[in-house]
Amino acid sequence: MWSLIKNAKIFAPEPLEEHDLLIVGNHIAALGNDLSLPSYIKGQVYDLDGKYLVPGFIDAHVHICGGGGEAGPSSRTPEVQLSQLTRAGITTVVGCLGTDSLSRSMEGLLVKANALEEEGLTCYVYSGGYQADRMLFDNLSKDLVLIDKVIGAGEIAISDHRSAQPQISELERLAAGARVGGMLGHKAGIVHIHLGEGKRGLSPIRRIVAETEIPITQFMPTHINRKEKLLEEGVEFLIAGGTIDLTAGCDDFEPHLRVPFVLNTLYEQGLLNDRVTVTSDGNGSLPQYNEAGALVGMGIGSVHVLWRDVREAIVQYKIPLETVLPTITTNPARILHLKGKGMIRQGYDGDLVALTDDLRIDKVWARGKLMIRDRMPVVFGMFETSLASHLQTVETPRLVKGKDPF
Repeated sequence: MWSLIKNAKIFAPEPLEEHDLLIVGNHIAALGNDLSLPSYIKGQVYDLDGKYLVPGFIDAHVHICGGGGEAGPSSRTPEVQLSQLTRAGITTVVGCLGTDSLSRSMEGLLVKANALEEEGLTCYVYSGGYQADRMLFDNLSKDLVLIDKVIGAGEIAISDHRSAQPQISELERLAAGARVGGMLGHKAGIVHIHLGEGKRGLSPIRRIVAETEIPITQFMPTHINRKEKLLEEGVEFLIAGGTIDLTAGCDDFEPHLRVPFVLNTLYEQGLLNDRVTVTSDGNGSLPQYNEAGALVGMGIGSVHVLWRDVREAIVQYKIPLETVLPTITTNPARILHLKGKGMIRQGYDGDLVALTDDLRIDKVWARGKLMIRDRMPVVFGMFETSLASHLQTVETPRLVKGKDPF
C-alpha cells in the first residue's frame, strides 16, 4: 500500500521545509518536494493544497473497555469504538482501568487493546487500576517484562475517597517494581497516578521522591488541573523535573483550570516543556459529589475533547502550533517510550492527521491506512452498526445529570 501526500504544510511537530510525504505500508518512507509515485505502483495521491499535516495524536489515558460504576451497575460506561478515536485524530491510545476493576479486568483491558490494534490503531495498556494490586501476574515487573502491551502501572488512585488508600510503602514497592520491570522489559515503566480532590494531593509522591532513590521521572500524575491547589503543586512538581498530565474536556471546571487556559499560563511562564502532556480520560465516568460525599451527578468522558482543547489553546491564546502540539505527540511518545510515534520522520509509523485551515480534523491515517476522509470515517470497528449511531456517540458532550450541557 503506497500513499503520496502532496502540498502539505508539515509540522513534525516543528515546521518542515518539505511539503510531500510518501507512505509505504505502515511507515513513512520519504519526505521531500515534488515527490511522485513510481510508474509501476498503483497508489493513492492526496493533494492537501497547503493544509496542515501533523503527527497522529497520542491519548495516554482512555478507558477503552469502559469505566464508571460509581452509581451502580447501570452507570458502567461503554467500551470505546474505533471511529470515536480516529475522528478525534487519535492513532495511538493507552488504555486503563478506573474505579471498577472488578467487573472490568486486566484481561478484558488487554483483549480490548488487541481488538483496537486489529482494527488499525496502536494500543498499549497500564497494569493496575485505582487499586494498585490489579495486575495480570503476581507483580508489576512480570507484567512489564512478559506482556508487550503493558508499558506501566495505572491509573493508581491517591488522594481520592475511591482509592484503595495505599500506604507510602505500597506505593514505593509499586514504583520500584515499575522501574525494574521497565528496565528489564525495555519500557518506560511509568506509574500513572490518578489524583483526586483529597487534601494530601501530590504529597505521597513528593515524599517517595524525597526519601527514596526512585527518580521523579518515574511518575506521571494526571488530573493535575482539577483543583487550583493541585495545579499549584503540579507546577512545582514540573519545575522540580517531574511530568504533569492535564485532563481535557472538564467544562464544569473553573475557567482558569481548563486545559486551554492552563497551557497558555504555562507557555507565558516558560514552563510548557517536554514534560507536559494532555489526555482525554475518554469513556471514563464523571461522577460529581457534594460536600457530604454523596453522588449528585454522573457523566461520561469523550475522546474528542483532546484536540478540541489543544486547538482552542492555539486559536484563542495564539500559542504556536509547534509549541502546543507536542503535548499530544512527541511528549507522550518520549515519556512512555513509544518507538516510531509522535513525530513525522522517515521510518516512523504512518500516523498522520491532516487539518483544515481553521485547524479542524479533515483526514487521519493510522499505520499508513486512511481512517478518516473529509471528516468522516471510512473504516469502522466490527460492531459499529451505523454512521448515525457513531456520530451520536462521538459528539456526546460530558453530560452531567440535571445539567444542560449546552
